[in-house]
Amino acid sequence: MTGFLPRERSAAALTDETFLPRRRDAPRPFVPPESRLRALPLAIERLDSADAFESVSTPASDLVANGRAARFLVDRRDADAPVVRFVNGNFTRDGRVPTSAQSHYYFGVETFGVPESLGDFNTATYFTNDKRYIAGTVRTYALDGASDPVYGVQFYPQDVIREELVVEAVGLVKTQIGIAGARFAFVSTGSQQTTATVGPQLAALGVDDLSIDRILGGIRYLPLNAGEAWGHLRIFPTDGDDLAATDIPVFDELPLDLSVVAGVLTRAVQDTNSHVNLKSKERRTPNAVFRDASPDHPRLAPFAGQPVHLVVGSDDFTLEPTTDDVIAAKLAERMQRPLLRLQWEAETVIRSYDELAAGTARQTRAHSARYGSKAANLGFLAHRAVLGRVGDAGSPSEARGYDLVPRGFAVPLQAYRDFIEHPPNTDVRALIDAFVADEQAGLLSPRDRARRTEEIQDGIMAASFPPGALEAVRAKLDEVLPGVKKVKVRSSANAEDVPDFDGAGLHDSYSADTTKRDRPIGPCLVEVDDDADDGEVKRKVKPKSVGCAIKGVYASLWNKRAVEERSFARIDQTTVAMGLAIVPAYDTDSEVAANTVIVTRVLNTQDVYGYSLSVQLGNNLVTNPDPGTYSEVTVAGFYSDDEPISLTITRFAKPARDTAERTDAVLPRDRMLDLIDIAKRVERAYCAATPGYYRWCSEVAGATDKKTSLDLELKILESGHVVCKQVREFGGR
Repeated sequence: MTGFLPRERSAAALTDETFLPRRRDAPRPFVPPESRLRALPLAIERLDSADAFESVSTPASDLVANGRAARFLVDRRDADAPVVRFVNGNFTRDGRVPTSAQSHYYFGVETFGVPESLGDFNTATYFTNDKRYIAGTVRTYALDGASDPVYGVQFYPQDVIREELVVEAVGLVKTQIGIAGARFAFVSTGSQQTTATVGPQLAALGVDDLSIDRILGGIRYLPLNAGEAWGHLRIFPTDGDDLAATDIPVFDELPLDLSVVAGVLTRAVQDTNSHVNLKSKERRTPNAVFRDASPDHPRLAPFAGQPVHLVVGSDDFTLEPTTDDVIAAKLAERMQRPLLRLQWEAETVIRSYDELAAGTARQTRAHSARYGSKAANLGFLAHRAVLGRVGDAGSPSEARGYDLVPRGFAVPLQAYRDFIEHPPNTDVRALIDAFVADEQAGLLSPRDRARRTEEIQDGIMAASFPPGALEAVRAKLDEVLPGVKKVKVRSSANAEDVPDFDGAGLHDSYSADTTKRDRPIGPCLVEVDDDADDGEVKRKVKPKSVGCAIKGVYASLWNKRAVEERSFARIDQTTVAMGLAIVPAYDTDSEVAANTVIVTRVLNTQDVYGYSLSVQLGNNLVTNPDPGTYSEVTVAGFYSDDEPISLTITRFAKPARDTAERTDAVLPRDRMLDLIDIAKRVERAYCAATPGYYRWCSEVAGATDKKTSLDLELKILESGHVVCKQVREFGGR
């Protein structure tokens, strides 16, 4: 999966200019003199031992972080006498690793005298089955606990290599590897890389035929976020309220409401796009899957309840003893940063998303200072330059014949502040002030924090609205969503989507029935909805009125986990506020067929071009999946719009606890490509509206070196319509 250079501009970022063409638009790089085109230490003819492979390979940086990878290139211009050479990825010249040791193309120029330009080379190598060159990687995998690795022969995910040419290529490469007793496999990294008719030929070569899904299923250790942590090891804890930022829990299955901890190990596979995993990446806390985890495992049991130092590396994790003093000191280091005061602007006007989008896309995004990012970004998505409305000529919504973004409106942050400061709510304000003072002084235990946040939430649910507040929301409902009975009242806090803190999954959204009467004064209740068939809401308000839903969202600003995450991020809790994003219920017109999360980079990789997609059947959420379920994970491999998109399923979905894992995709290919097209459109517009997001917005979708990416949530309805729920910026990798 490495070594592919989609553009000469990308090549220029790889290494020093002395090893590249002087002109960025040069049709091909400088060709070394004939004397340099012979076999060099850069180019290796054979690998006859594991040590030889080790010496030319580099640590893998694709979907599976452990293992090593060595590139190869086959010169097939004379099909009767093809030549295989391995790339010495550790080769240096003048103390530097030249581009020729980092990319197939420049390796081919230096080793084989490749005459084509980069674009022509790509076409002749990756995007045709009548290839002049075959470029790939030999990649090691530790499967099923075996001590010896599997040597996987694989190709760039967009490569259209298939059937007989797979056999030819694998056979050529295997012939040049003489590692005694080595097990070989062809690993398909794209759904188009088929072997349906050549299974017997591969078997005759002594080569297994494996998918990425099978590879991931056989790996006993999978790092999701590398790093180190100091804390007390808690093996299979039973009560999450007892966990603190100085704990390292080992779970059978990752809980949905995990608070801040120092690091995490799980026995079960995690959803890579779940809020919990994305938060681990964002706060840079180590997280890994260890499939043999158990209370009596010899690597874990001796450390149960003890202070430990955990290191999650690419190939394995380590645990070693430490002390309580060291744990306290390490936490103190993280908490010594100054408090971040959130800046927001007073605004009293309730505005529809279309009103927020009346200016430029950049101006629309700036409304986050008054309405919170979730609401402002719904306006951004609805902007005529992004996804638009069905009446906006040339927009994606017009092309599809329906609005991709729900209509609705935003309630400003100031409305929350007015609610809390309403004179009859003095007791609630006093509870918040006292709690924040103790929280920011570090005086609260996890159980104290849980008790006092519950007191605040009960107070908010019993508090009263300022005069006219509910009437203003009702009036906007009648104006923007006339006749709509079922709505969602969603959180849009100012403590969401700030630099290095997206706040995903920390607050609650509630369903409301617009025909239920609101009482300006009187208590509301929040209940667990065990029988709910709505994957969006696990809890419900009673009565199910708009006013109670608003109170429920306001109260969720003080969810225990939200407070802990903000404290860990050093956000000044005195400056937090809650805006609201109100939309029709997503299943108003049609039942929900699937949920999707798209992250606009390939997670857990450094140099794989494309997007990560998680898809789940029905209305079970990807971000907060029901226990015992997990989503389909797909890598969409692409760089530019004029190149084919590969879809590689790395894990099939398990939609329900009592059902087996699926063996086919949740959505058909054309639907997946449509979702990718939507995400590309959003990211390019976001880049243009957000200074500093990426330097070349036209190429941002395929960029691997962008500092942040987008996290886009969508629903697919039974009618075939797509609903874009939200978009936020995500800082993890």
